[in-house]
Amino acid sequence: MSDDIEALKEAEKENMTLTETDFAPRPISHKGEEHNQWIGGVILVTVGAALLLTTVFGVVLHNWWALFILVPGLAKLVGAVQSYGRDGRFSHRARHNFTWGLILTLVACTFFFSWSWSAIWPVFLIVFGLGALLSGLLD
Repeated sequence: MSDDIEALKEAEKENMTLTETDFAPRPISHKGEEHNQWIGGVILVTVGAALLLTTVFGVVLHNWWALFILVPGLAKLVGAVQSYGRDGRFSHRARHNFTWGLILTLVACTFFFSWSWSAIWPVFLIVFGLGALLSGLLD
C-alpha cells in the first residue's frame, strides 16, 4: 500500500512541474470587441424586418438604407454602455463610442424622418463639443 502512495506522490510531482508551454504567451481576448461578432446578424435581421414591413403591411420606408448607418450607431452606444460597465467610469473608450454612436444615430434619424440638415447641423456641433469637453474634464 505504501508503494501505491509513493507512486501517486511521484505522479503528482510530475504533473506539478512547469513546462515550457506554461510560460508561452496566450492570445489576448478583448472583451470590448465581443459585440462586433453579432453586428452582422443585427443588420440582417433589421433589414429583413424592414423589408417584411414593406411587403406585408405596406409600410413605406423611403430611406430604408439608413439602417446601415443606424445599426453601427446603436452598436457604438451599446459599446459605450459596456465600456462604462467594465471600467466603472466614463473612460476614453466609452466617451468615444458614445460620441460617435450619437452622431451616427443622428445621421440615420435625419435620413429616416427627412429632417432638414440646416436645422440639425448645430446638434452635431453640440455633440462634438460635449465629447471634447468631457475629454478635457475627465482625462
